[in-house]
Amino acid sequence: MGKPTPKKSSGKPRGKASGRGRAPADYDDGPPPPKPVTRRKRSWPYVVTMFAIWGLIFGAVIFSHFISGLPDVNNIMTPAASEDVTILDDHGRVIARRGLTQGETVAVADLPDYVTNAFIAVEDRRFRSHFGIDPFGLSRAAIRNMATGHVVQGGSTLTQQLAKNLFLTPGRTYERKLREAALAVYLETRYSKDQILGLYLNKVYFGAGVYGLEAAAEKFFGKHASELGLTEAAILAGSVKAPARYNPLADPDAAHARAQVVLKAMEEAGYIDLDTRLAAAQTRPRISRVSGTPGSGYFADWVIAQLRELVPASAEPIMVETSFNLQTQGLAEAAVMQGLGLDGEKLNVSQAALVAMTPDGAVRALVGGRSYAQSAFNRATDAVRQPGSAFKPFVYLAALEHGHTLNDTVQDEPVTFGKWTPGNYENRYEGAIPLLRAFATSSNSVAAQLTQEVGPRTVAATARRLGITAPLDAVDSLALGTSGVSPLEMTGAYAAFANGGEAVTPFAVMKIRTVAGKVLYERKPKAQGAAMSPENNAAMTRLMAETVLTGTGKAARLPNRDVAGKTGTTQDYRDAWFIGFTADLVCAVWTGNDDFTPMKKAPGGALPARIFRDFMGGAEQGLPERPLAGAAMAANLPPTDTAALTPQPPAAMAVSAPVEQAKPGTIDLILNSLFGG
Repeated sequence: MGKPTPKKSSGKPRGKASGRGRAPADYDDGPPPPKPVTRRKRSWPYVVTMFAIWGLIFGAVIFSHFISGLPDVNNIMTPAASEDVTILDDHGRVIARRGLTQGETVAVADLPDYVTNAFIAVEDRRFRSHFGIDPFGLSRAAIRNMATGHVVQGGSTLTQQLAKNLFLTPGRTYERKLREAALAVYLETRYSKDQILGLYLNKVYFGAGVYGLEAAAEKFFGKHASELGLTEAAILAGSVKAPARYNPLADPDAAHARAQVVLKAMEEAGYIDLDTRLAAAQTRPRISRVSGTPGSGYFADWVIAQLRELVPASAEPIMVETSFNLQTQGLAEAAVMQGLGLDGEKLNVSQAALVAMTPDGAVRALVGGRSYAQSAFNRATDAVRQPGSAFKPFVYLAALEHGHTLNDTVQDEPVTFGKWTPGNYENRYEGAIPLLRAFATSSNSVAAQLTQEVGPRTVAATARRLGITAPLDAVDSLALGTSGVSPLEMTGAYAAFANGGEAVTPFAVMKIRTVAGKVLYERKPKAQGAAMSPENNAAMTRLMAETVLTGTGKAARLPNRDVAGKTGTTQDYRDAWFIGFTADLVCAVWTGNDDFTPMKKAPGGALPARIFRDFMGGAEQGLPERPLAGAAMAANLPPTDTAALTPQPPAAMAVSAPVEQAKPGTIDLILNSLFGG
């Protein structure tokens, strides 16, 4: 059989037609194509709405995450402890007022409108209308920053600044900025605009250690915040941008120039008219300068740093009575400025420090640098510098305690210890000389030999016994002062030579009391014991007096006044010292550069000795002439061969290069570069 022949389709459906319509057709061609499904088109408003909903959900989740980690803002309206500290000198005169975290709280309603408007105009012109964040301000700042290629303008609102000041660290991280923004919005939901503005004004920093509008008004202008004039308000509002630069005590001219920017902003915002601005621009308010001297901030910082060791934190203002003397401090600052002004540029000397105290350790003056306004780094208390030959009194005291006398003959000649060859200044050697002559001329060779004889550990122990607290490397070069020390501790150690041999610890705080008179602390003198015998003290006094009479310290001599002391110069003239004393005061002067760059042939017997002389000459005026403490005992010592003190022709020049002491280490260079001014 063959295959069946397929039927030709007629193209007509099978079956009978119904009167109501045709039944489903059975086509020969197969089933009919499926009917297309019609989909509803989504319009763009729908898409935007969905994105907005999901954006709000996502934003709410992020916002709730930050809110959950934010600090409690419920108690920020409660006034904080003021930590108001007034520091007085030995005559009850105000040196400084510090730690004013808030001062007296002032309400916005109690201030003239132009005071609050000054801050709003220059810091946040849309403060009254935004919700804690200012999108317009952010956009304006972003556009300007992109146009200049670097950050020249910020977009933070007053509320954001308040949030940062109250709760956050100043780090420039995205998380910190997000937390700041979240806190700002949150604060706006909890407090009124006047409450937020009041909190800001009471907690913002104005420079010179002052926080809060009331404290700033008192500090800079000697009046209450409610009594401020328009120009004074503009100066304070302008100082917030850069408190260290624009506060009126640091730079009155810069503060006044910045106030012009504020006044112009107030005019543009409609708070004042042109005539009012011009009148205010011509006004120069009187700046209150009753708090100490320009450089007494170094001393105030040092005192504030000690308070927590003496008394707990107090919510009540306290008064700190000190041993400081404003007149003596003024003389010290003048001597430093005059010395640097005359010789600083010529000798490539940029900095100096001075410490003056009584022989019992009471600090009378302290200069921590050339300008406290330019650099608050305290070189008198915190700088660690090599003392050079100013360390030699500890070497000679150790030698005296091991049997040497001033008349002993020593050999001033080139010496070598292992790989170390200590050279004399300008390679001059005198041969056989008395110990007294070796000290007066600051022989490095003899100091190194004495250290070898008694041992570096003995020398280090002697220095520590007199009050040196810095780490001392017990190595051969310690003879030439290669371990760093501060001017303050060197002055304290020399005080033991000045007072007859008693060890002292430098001090300044005498009494701490509340304003009401309650005594919180009072210093009680405590003897620390003898640091040397009376005989050795007399011998050391004679050594240092001879240094000033005939040796390297002749520039420090005072008319009609006994002076004893020692010079110190480090390798390449990186440091220069003179430390000396009279019967009344002990004084150390250091000169150098913060980055350890060498000076131009500036030994301790030059600029430091002259600064010492200029300061001590003024500080001793009006005081009775008195002999040095060691002079009485010195009369009982064996007579000194004064003929041997006459300079002899120099011996042959040494082959080795002059090395007074080792160069500063890498760590010393880094630390002083970081923390020097």
